Amino acid sequence: MLSNAGATEFDSARARRAPGARRLATAIAGALRRALPQTCTLCAAASGNAMLCAACRSRMPVDAAACPRCALPSPDGAACGRCLARPPPYAATIAAWRYAFPADRLLQSFKYGGRLALAEPFAVALAEAVAARAMQLPERLVALPLSVARQRERGFDHAHEIARRVAARTGVPLGPGLRRTRDAPPQAGLTLRERERNVRGAFEPRVPLDGLRIAIVDDVMTTGATLAAAAMAALAAGATRVDAWVVARTPPPGKSGSELHYSERGRIMQL
Repeated sequence: MLSNAGATEFDSARARRAPGARRLATAIAGALRRALPQTCTLCAAASGNAMLCAACRSRMPVDAAACPRCALPSPDGAACGRCLARPPPYAATIAAWRYAFPADRLLQSFKYGGRLALAEPFAVALAEAVAARAMQLPERLVALPLSVARQRERGFDHAHEIARRVAARTGVPLGPGLRRTRDAPPQAGLTLRERERNVRGAFEPRVPLDGLRIAIVDDVMTTGATLAAAAMAALAAGATRVDAWVVARTPPPGKSGSELHYSERGRIMQL
């Protein structure tokens, strides 16, 4: 069964029992957490019921001042020159972290290592970033759709796993929105223009979005090309506003922030 419950044409009969199965799994997980002490994924310190301890959460890489439209660093949090000159189709971007150490390791471990449990601290961080922005909430969350072939290869839909947890924490319902029209090659290693061409026309609406304010949820925004293509498809389907909500935003070249260390807390756990 695909982790994205919206992909009904590929779900097995077990999908109809998914809510009950999830409740049972949650109960079992709760019992295990009470029986086995939780330690921080990063530093191995005691962390209560959370995967990240409070100290590590407070020191994740963030940009104190960022462009409200694209979430790249910008003096005093003003709109950057690029967004003023060429506004993207998404109206705002909220990023919980900067894509730098150790956030990048956590996201890679989640996305490519199958550590699904990391979706929870990602959702916590993103929901907190949304609350801190103090802006009007959208009426629907939409997970950036993953192609069926990529989901079968990976075993789960990473954006959907984050989005459904963010929905539970923000109260904004997660609903159907977009689908992939084709399985575009990976964006890694492509220039901005190549990325834009690669995802042009890669999304289409699954349902009408007439009059809705939506937020598209994903794990990482690099150039914004993929989210821009998805936002254009959503606007074409009738959405009145599209925001981008991401766990991490890739910094400009040469500003990775990888100098961040936790030496005084001890070693970082190998992810």
